[in-house]
Amino acid sequence: MKTTTRKAAPKLPFHVPAPVEKALKTAGTRFDAFSAKAKNAAAKTEKQVKVAAKDLRKNAQSLAKDPRAFAEDVMEQGRDLGQMLRANAVKAGADVQSRVQKAGAEAARRAEGVAKNVTETVGTAVEKGLHSLNVPTRKELRSLSAKVDGLGKKIDALKTRKAPRAKRNRR
Repeated sequence: MKTTTRKAAPKLPFHVPAPVEKALKTAGTRFDAFSAKAKNAAAKTEKQVKVAAKDLRKNAQSLAKDPRAFAEDVMEQGRDLGQMLRANAVKAGADVQSRVQKAGAEAARRAEGVAKNVTETVGTAVEKGLHSLNVPTRKELRSLSAKVDGLGKKIDALKTRKAPRAKRNRR
């Protein structure tokens, strides 16, 4: 059976943050370990099949004498082997699934942290750039708008108050 190992991680066309890359490497390592376990299980299964084949050759004479008993024996051994394989597959599958879910959750948590840091850094840089260009902030615009509204109300109040007219003398 040919075995392969990873020599280096594949090069990605974009930058992956170190925590995410570490999580991916950990997942890859765990996957490789699971792959090795699967290969071992396959080798054991292959060995068991070979043993069964040898037993079959040995029992060729008894087969000729009593084919029904031999068939029942083979069926029982096949059932036992199938149950063992199912149990091993279910166990290994559940283990891999839980590990992948944990690694995915960890990667998502770290990605959120990275996104938050990038957002804060970019926001601060943009804010500094706008201040250097003397562009007012949203808070400054709201304050100015409130002041203009206040002045507008005062002007309206002055307009509604009518100054008393001076009486004209009629001649």
